[in-house]
Amino acid sequence: MLLNALAEVSNTTTASIKFYRREGLLPAGTRLTATRQDYDRGHVERLQLIRVLREEAGAAIPDIRALVTVIDDPRRPLVDALEIAQALAAGLSPAEAGGPPEHREDPMIRELLTQLGWPDVASGPRRALGELLEGMRAAGSPVDRGVLLRYGRALDELTRADIAGIHEPAQSSGDSLSGDAGGAGETPSRDVVVARAVRGMVSYNRLTRVLRVLGHVSHSVRAAGS
Repeated sequence: MLLNALAEVSNTTTASIKFYRREGLLPAGTRLTATRQDYDRGHVERLQLIRVLREEAGAAIPDIRALVTVIDDPRRPLVDALEIAQALAAGLSPAEAGGPPEHREDPMIRELLTQLGWPDVASGPRRALGELLEGMRAAGSPVDRGVLLRYGRALDELTRADIAGIHEPAQSSGDSLSGDAGGAGETPSRDVVVARAVRGMVSYNRLTRVLRVLGHVSHSVRAAGS
């Protein structure tokens, strides 16, 4: 498809597409003439990923560039791209997606990983958890092992289902639920898997917060009436 068709299919302006190309976020199409290029479904999926990152995760252009560089590198496993994408969805920068903690880590974190059977590897979320626990302790609201494990066990089941879902083939062509550009039953591309992961994290983080508040309100009302 030509540029105008790509813009229409992806619901993106031609000016934005040209900008993303200049910034290294979108690969060039197949050159037809000196001024015309042919674009394919991969370009549509990349534009959908950029939209999700910018509009739903609030990611900056340099951070998106860092992510797509990993996606486009066949030597890098998909898990590397997912780790960066999940960090962006959590409000962290790609630079915070790995590496050891800056300070001595709370021993409860390693205990939690062991109890849940999660890999004992460095990551941005792991470091963020350490900082959160430290901040809560300083604010006079420390979290003990029992509370941390209770939350971890509840979220283990939810996140296990989330990760399984992002790798599933689309249920129909242009699946409206996942926002995929691919056809039904096809193995999703790396762009689609990463977009699903970001969209899922942002949406389900909101859902978790709202349900937790609803639970607090419901139990408060019940307690007041007893």
